[in-house]
Amino acid sequence: MNCCDFSRSRRRLMLAGGTFCVAVLADASAAADAPEDRLRKLLSDRRSLKLVRGDELLEATYWTAAGGYNRDEYLSICWLLRDLQADRVFPMNHDLLDVLCGVQTWLARNGINAPLRIHSGYRTPKTNQRTEGAALDSRHVVGRAVDISVRGVSNVRLAGMASALGRGGTGLYPGRNFVHVDTGDERIWIDRPRKKA
Repeated sequence: MNCCDFSRSRRRLMLAGGTFCVAVLADASAAADAPEDRLRKLLSDRRSLKLVRGDELLEATYWTAAGGYNRDEYLSICWLLRDLQADRVFPMNHDLLDVLCGVQTWLARNGINAPLRIHSGYRTPKTNQRTEGAALDSRHVVGRAVDISVRGVSNVRLAGMASALGRGGTGLYPGRNFVHVDTGDERIWIDRPRKKA
């Protein structure tokens, strides 16, 4: 994908999500064009996540302006994002957590306080090989990707937000009930719906 194709894809995804993109940009200041600037404004005081995975619910503040990173809270997040099949924990990328926090902070400012539902976090190489449709060089294997959804928020909207605030890739999977967010190379994709057998 060349530069122009990438820009068109990102614009299409942002437009598909509707007016929330305008609100994200306005909320983070019209002068701040880069995702890094948008995130910095959204996350200037504290960085907290409310996550749910199966029966596990976690609320953790992993960084504050006054105290910096909180190791125990960060490790709690890594535990929730572990590879469930292999029962393995991995240090998750801080930039990835910041993107998730930015999405959740914007949602909360707009009256949506639902937790981010985690469908997949870290994966061991063996788990990744067994995962249908997973890339061989998946960012999940290095703690730089998650698959998420939010109750009451369409995946198109969620993908647009992640792309507007992101530091890497955003994948939309129609019919599979999640959005992929990572901190790899900047790219956007929309997976074709799978045919029913």
